[in-house]
Amino acid sequence: MATNQHSQETTIRDVAKAAGVAPSTVSRAFSRPGRVKVETAQHIFDIADALGYRTKRIHSCPPAEESKRFNNLIAIVVADLANPVFAGMVKSVLHECSDKQLGLLVLDSEENGPLERDILRQTSNHVDGVILASSRLADSSARKIAEIKPVITINRPIRGIQSIVADIHIGLLEVVNHLHALGHTGITYLAGPDASWQNGMRWRSLTIACKQYRMKLHRITCPSPNYSGGYRCFEAFRQNPTTAVVGYNDLVSIGFIAALKSKKINVPGEVSVVGIDNTSISTLTTPALTTIDMPHRMAGKMAAQKLIATLLHCPVKTSKPNMKPVMLPTHIIKRTSTGQASKALISK
Repeated sequence: MATNQHSQETTIRDVAKAAGVAPSTVSRAFSRPGRVKVETAQHIFDIADALGYRTKRIHSCPPAEESKRFNNLIAIVVADLANPVFAGMVKSVLHECSDKQLGLLVLDSEENGPLERDILRQTSNHVDGVILASSRLADSSARKIAEIKPVITINRPIRGIQSIVADIHIGLLEVVNHLHALGHTGITYLAGPDASWQNGMRWRSLTIACKQYRMKLHRITCPSPNYSGGYRCFEAFRQNPTTAVVGYNDLVSIGFIAALKSKKINVPGEVSVVGIDNTSISTLTTPALTTIDMPHRMAGKMAAQKLIATLLHCPVKTSKPNMKPVMLPTHIIKRTSTGQASKALISK
């Protein structure tokens, strides 16, 4: 008695036989179409339609491989979501995810390395890849995550992991040149968190640039990398003042300007102040903040594109040794918070 072909569910082997290809080729056509020639894939799809073959939810990786199952979700971990820098970065990543019909999980580590490690541990099984933005993790912890999930870092190069980094040295060299041309002979740096790789690079770049221009450089560590932290730096600054100040970020610099104004110290008449980031609020202060433009939105976009491309191609290895970071340029934005150096240091 003959068997009705359509009374049974069409299998991948049926499609392969009718198309004249191996079952593995059919599997790749549906799960990883980029690995199959366009003509071959279309031929397979036509045969599958004719036979009534329907796949289950299409995965970018073979669904049978549990460790590579595609959840249509990536995560971005930021150091502080209250900082406008990360809000803009997240929006750029979100746009790229939306274009590829992927979900985005946003995680805030609150400038806390152990917390960042814990939330990644809790969520890693539910996401397909991770973007670490200004991560506070130890390098070893980040590499452990990269062993099981594709990882891209922003503003933090880690050996063996692809990274997108703003080249702060260029921008800070322009800042020191600008301040030197205005007659300043000394700069105070309001430093960020010790766990911040960017903080270390900003101090290093300032040190090199000040040495080049024979300018004195002092350092004060902010209690926190935000408006409040910048405001509270004033007492330490007053003990050893300079006519120019560079903040770890815009928020720190704006907080510091507020403290100066509360003491009736004129900016830039007595003290010039420079920020880093060029956030939207840098133009809303009085005076408008001279700052370094950091390509955060572009970094977010590139990181998302690279991570998504990695996911869609399902590479066996998620990281490569000696992987060079992608460097993005930075430059100074001159506004009215910087001016000619005062002839006398503050005494208030």
